[in-house]
Amino acid sequence: MAEDNVHGSRLRVAEQLRKLISASELARSACLADQTQRNWGQAMQVRPRVFAVLAVCVAVLTAASCGSGSGPGSTAANTALASASSGTASASYPLRGIIVLGHSALTGENSDPQSLGQPAPQNSWATGTNSAVDSIYQRLAAVDPAFRGHAVNEAVGGATADTLVLQATQALRAEPNPRLVIIEIIGTNIRCDGSDRSLYPVFGQQVKAALDLIAKQAPHATILLVSWPGQPLQASKAIIGTAAVPISQANSAPMCRSFDPNIRLDMKHITTWTGIIEGYESEQAKVCATMPECHTDNGLAAQFQVRASYYNYSNDWDYQHYNVTGLAALAAFMWPTVAKALNLH
Repeated sequence: MAEDNVHGSRLRVAEQLRKLISASELARSACLADQTQRNWGQAMQVRPRVFAVLAVCVAVLTAASCGSGSGPGSTAANTALASASSGTASASYPLRGIIVLGHSALTGENSDPQSLGQPAPQNSWATGTNSAVDSIYQRLAAVDPAFRGHAVNEAVGGATADTLVLQATQALRAEPNPRLVIIEIIGTNIRCDGSDRSLYPVFGQQVKAALDLIAKQAPHATILLVSWPGQPLQASKAIIGTAAVPISQANSAPMCRSFDPNIRLDMKHITTWTGIIEGYESEQAKVCATMPECHTDNGLAAQFQVRASYYNYSNDWDYQHYNVTGLAALAAFMWPTVAKALNLH
């Protein structure tokens, strides 16, 4: 009888946890949609006899929904969520498909002229279905038909590294045993206010929490961490003479502005910006090196040659997101790296 009571209590806890996870996903979606400063703090109390684990999960899910990307508290939350939600390994599912995690560089944002300023997942260089892009997913499906119909994109515009665990949790529910995981998260954590160096370790811990979760739930998945496509100097040269220059000046932090007041290249600030990017990339590479199934592109994406014709523009230039032409070029550029990571050649 006592065993029946314990078993019943566990079932009730599992059901409550499932509901809490669903609620947290809704909260996260609302927060990331408006891309405001995420500054939530909420406490929840649970009766101690309903297992301490449930209390931990409630706190973790609340923090992970809209957590800050800069504090160790969010790292602890992600790590705990990885542990709490890891479940059983997905060996019972076929090894197939691709999942991607990260920010708007993976969502095809602003690449559809009919939906300006919105994500256009069909144009994603990683998982898109637009034949004009010929995405990584489409190339994989051509090589191995088992990939067809198995592409999950959980990237969100404005997402920072502290959201990766929740993105991974959702993606692995849809595709429990992916053959490939692509993560592109460098960029949204950058502050360019002098504090980035102190934030590198926190960033690394947040990425590592997502890697740990993936490795536990899908131990045979190949993980590819992507660096920043295009060097700041090369990308800045590409937009000289376009309307993107004054827009970039208005929207960039002073210490990372590529142009001086006379609209000439500011090499001091470009060097600073490049160094900050490389700092995050180095931290990402460091945590990736701790896992045999994790690969980086070894900074190859930085060699991507950006052209002015790759950027989106209508009434205003968008110098941060590529159009279909640029996304197709990036997919073609990254394909050899993906094929090598998966031993396709």
